[in-house]
Amino acid sequence: MVTPLADGVLLRLARAAPSVGLAALTGSGGVLVLSPHPDDETLGCGTAIAAAADAGVRVVVVVLTDGAGSHPGSTAYPPKRLAALRRAEVAEAVERLTRGTGRVLTLDHPDQGRLSAARRRVYCDRLVRLIDEEGVSALWTTWDGDPHVDHRRAARLAAEAAARRPAVRLWRFPVWGRFVQCGLRRGERLYSFQSGPYAKRKRDALAAHRSQMTGLIADDPNGFVMDRATQRHFLETREIFISNEAHV
Repeated sequence: MVTPLADGVLLRLARAAPSVGLAALTGSGGVLVLSPHPDDETLGCGTAIAAAADAGVRVVVVVLTDGAGSHPGSTAYPPKRLAALRRAEVAEAVERLTRGTGRVLTLDHPDQGRLSAARRRVYCDRLVRLIDEEGVSALWTTWDGDPHVDHRRAARLAAEAAARRPAVRLWRFPVWGRFVQCGLRRGERLYSFQSGPYAKRKRDALAAHRSQMTGLIADDPNGFVMDRATQRHFLETREIFISNEAHV
């Protein structure tokens, strides 16, 4: 796991990065957010989701994994129960971010489970159908430089879907990748997004992810719980977006 709060390359670049406006992030239609796990949508782009919803933009959040790998040693929350809890948490978080206008879909792929080529095609086909059905003009997902395997898988899956719909703008947001010493790839440009009046809504949404942000699951000492300082970082630091196109 990445050392939280390390001063990574992207965080250093973000200090002088140009701000990106909401119109550039969304385009003229809806936004599809592909989140690797329940909570990455809030951590990585929660204020942008809230801003888009307030501007009347249709937001659809698709969660790739069931999130059941966060507490593998828990007997109180075995995988099926934990997956159900995390589905409920992400639904509540998106409801808080969008004030009830957002839609949440879950692909329920096993957390950190192998993603075969056949299964990837099925997921990609579903994303493309959603792009068409929802009038999506922008696809937001995690950065493919993130060190977590599920984050890289989501990034590749989104890139494949966007390649089939070239008019769709592809934006990536780093989660753990902001803390590592890995810089931008060739052609990538980094932008920051101002939280504006949406910081409280992001805080409320993050609080909905109780299994990850609190000691709710108490019988797995090795389970994932984000410490308070790291939560504050994501709540108080500008969101970072990466694109292969110039937007300023």
